[in-house]
Amino acid sequence: MKIKLVLAFLTVGTTLASTAAFGQKLYPVEGPLTSQTPPPVFSAQVKGIGFGAGSKAKLLKSWTVSDGEVLNGKFAKANATSMNTKTPGAPDSYPPQPNLAFAWDAVYGQGYFAAHILGKKIWQGVFTGDKGTVLQVELLDDLHGAAVDNKGNVYKEVWQ
Repeated sequence: MKIKLVLAFLTVGTTLASTAAFGQKLYPVEGPLTSQTPPPVFSAQVKGIGFGAGSKAKLLKSWTVSDGEVLNGKFAKANATSMNTKTPGAPDSYPPQPNLAFAWDAVYGQGYFAAHILGKKIWQGVFTGDKGTVLQVELLDDLHGAAVDNKGNVYKEVWQ
């Protein structure tokens, strides 16, 4: 049991160190923001780790968007267990969603979610800002992901 706890803390520490050294970026791939030249890039900042009931790790983060709005929220582990076939950019695809299958497919190619994400544990998070922006992000443990906002944009998440 102690070994598992130590490994869990090492994994979290490595994730935090990676975030601090490289950072996360969101690049718009579909939606209104893609028409801007150059398209805006959103940056993430890790704020800390929290532990909820049952010792479920939660990664607290904030995203800063192009107009300076800061979106706050947290990631929690979830199972990618169902398909969500929304149309990216349509109002019924706005967050929060049970999953972002449609966004993964928009970013990485048709069928990507079913072939590479479905059935795996992923990180999911919903982040809200004081100017009304809502952003939902999903990450696979190898640290690539997809996101959508309530303004019709789909994003590719990249660690740099």
